[in-house]
Amino acid sequence: MWDLREKVLESLEMIRKGMPPSPGEFKNLGLTKDGIYKRLEFAIGLLLDELAEKAREHGITAISYADVITSLGERGLISGEVIEKAEFLARLREILVYDYELIDDEIAFENMPEYLEFIETVLNHLEGRE
Repeated sequence: MWDLREKVLESLEMIRKGMPPSPGEFKNLGLTKDGIYKRLEFAIGLLLDELAEKAREHGITAISYADVITSLGERGLISGEVIEKAEFLARLREILVYDYELIDDEIAFENMPEYLEFIETVLNHLEGRE
């Protein structure tokens, strides 16, 4: 599976290292904060692209990541937990890409560990570690 794991884990490590101890500090990081969000988007995008590839390998044609996830779930190719986390990550990516101004930095700071855990769960599924 090419170097998916390496690229995703590299992004997660960069995010963890870049996170300050408080929401106020996070909010004031400027370009560093934007880089954290960009790395989050990148890691999520890699996973969603890999899920789309998995769908294609099983003859699934989908026009959106949401359709990919739903179709994989309907065929029993991903579990309920992975479906739930992948759907959340797909929505989060949409916000990061298309509605960036809607992000509340304090909420993102508080939820970042959960976002990273969701990414790791989907990554483990894709690698058969689920």
